[in-house]
Amino acid sequence: MLKANKKAQLAGYVLFLAVILIPVFGISVCASWQQELTAQQEIHVAVSGSDESGSGTVDAPYATVSAAAEAAPASVIIIHEGDYGPVQLGPECSGDEKAPTVIRPAEGEKVVIHAEDGTGISLENVSHILVESLEIEGGTHGIYYQSTGDAKQPLTDICFRDCTVHGVRGTHGICAYARNDIIPVQNFTIEGCEVYDCECGSSESLVLNGNIDGFTIEGNIVHDNNNIGIDMIGFEGTAKHPDEDGDQNPFEADMVRNGVCRGNIVYNISTEGNQEYFEDGEYDLCADGIYVDGGQNIEIYNNFVFNCDIGLEVATEHSPDENELFRVSGIHVHDNVIADCTGWTGLCFGGYDKDLGFTDECVFEHNTLVDNAVQIGVQRSRNNRISANLIVGGETAVEFSEDCREEDMINDISGNAFCEIEDEESWTAGYGAMYRDRTEITDGFHSLIDDVGSNFVPDRKQMELYNTQKAKYCA
Repeated sequence: MLKANKKAQLAGYVLFLAVILIPVFGISVCASWQQELTAQQEIHVAVSGSDESGSGTVDAPYATVSAAAEAAPASVIIIHEGDYGPVQLGPECSGDEKAPTVIRPAEGEKVVIHAEDGTGISLENVSHILVESLEIEGGTHGIYYQSTGDAKQPLTDICFRDCTVHGVRGTHGICAYARNDIIPVQNFTIEGCEVYDCECGSSESLVLNGNIDGFTIEGNIVHDNNNIGIDMIGFEGTAKHPDEDGDQNPFEADMVRNGVCRGNIVYNISTEGNQEYFEDGEYDLCADGIYVDGGQNIEIYNNFVFNCDIGLEVATEHSPDENELFRVSGIHVHDNVIADCTGWTGLCFGGYDKDLGFTDECVFEHNTLVDNAVQIGVQRSRNNRISANLIVGGETAVEFSEDCREEDMINDISGNAFCEIEDEESWTAGYGAMYRDRTEITDGFHSLIDDVGSNFVPDRKQMELYNTQKAKYCA
C-alpha cells in the first residue's frame, strides 16, 4: 500500500492533468458514407453464379465476392442468400474518396461466410471499403485487415459494420494489423458488430495493432470469449522501422492512436479454461474487457463492461529501458459502467512489473464501478488523475501492486465516493467520501451524487441483458 508520506508527495507534483487537453474524436467513416451510396452501381453475387461467365447483373451474378470486388471496385456488391467460402480482397478492390467499395447482403437475405480452417474475410492494403451485415463463422480469424510494406498509397476509410463473428478457434474475431511503418491506416471503424464464442488463445476478440492513426470502435457487443474483448495495441514491432533507419525511433509509428472506443457492451470475457493461461494447476484470470496496451491518445467512454476477469486496463507490457516511447499517455477513461469483474479488478492502469512501461498523464473519471473484486488496481504509473468515480461494493477499494515500487505508483486519487467495501482499510479519506450503504449513493447503476459516477447509465435493454447474464454466472 502507498504510505501516508508517499501520498503527501502528490502535493509537490505538477499534475498537468487538471488542464489536460485530450482530443475528442468521433465521426465514423460509416456515418459519413450513408448518403453517398445510393447512386453507385450494383454488382450481384450468388451461390448459383459464375466467376467465369458472370457479369454482375441479377441474371448473371458472380459466384464469389472476391471476383466481384476485383472486377468492379467502387461498386455496391450485393450478396444473395447462401453459404460462401473465404473472401480475399486486395488493393485492386479498393474504392475511392467519392465511391467506396461496399459489400453487403441483399435486403432481407442471410449470408454466411465460412472461414473453414483459415480467415473468413481477409483484406490486404485495401482502402475506401465498407463491409456490413455479414455473418462469419469458424476459422482462425473472422475478419483480418492488414497493411503491408507493399502499400504505395494512403490507406483510409475502412469500415466493418453490423457484422457477426463467431466460432473462431485460433486467434482473432476481428483484427487489424497495420504493418507499414511509413503509411498509416486512417479512419478505421468497427461499428455495431457482435463477436462471440471465440477461442482466442493468447490473442484478442477484437483488436487494432500497429500504425493506425484515427479510429472508431463503437456500439459493438463482444462476449463469451476466452481472452481480451477489445484491445488497442502499440509497441509490439508490428510497424517498427527497419534497424538501418538509425535517425528515427524505430517505434515512432508502431502504435494505435487518436481514436475513440465508445458505446460498446463487453461481457463474459475470461481466460478460465484457456490452456494458454493454465499454470501450476490453475488459470491466470487476466482477460480484460477493454484494454489499451501501448495505444496513445484514446478516449474511452459510455461502455458497459461486466463479468470479465479485468474490466478496463490501460498499460504497456514493454520496458522504457528498452525504448523511451514505451509508456502510455493521453488516455481519457470516463463515463463507463464496470461491474462484477472478479478475476482481479474493475479498473487498473500501469505496467504490471517494476520494470515495465509507465501509464502516465491519463485521466480516469466519472466511472461507476460496482461489485468488482478489486475496484481500482494501481500498477507502475505516475501523474494520472483518478477522480469523481463512484465505487460500490467489492472486496478491496484500491490495491497497489506488490510487484512495483511505491515511488513508481504516485497518482492523484481524490474526489471519489465509495461504500460497502469489505476491506475498508483499502480506502483513505484522501481518496474521497465514504458512505455506509449503497442506497445512499446509487440506484442500480445511476449515481445519486452530483458530479460523481458515470453520466452514462445502461438502458432498459442493456439492463435486461445484464440481469439475464448475471443470473447465469451467479447460479
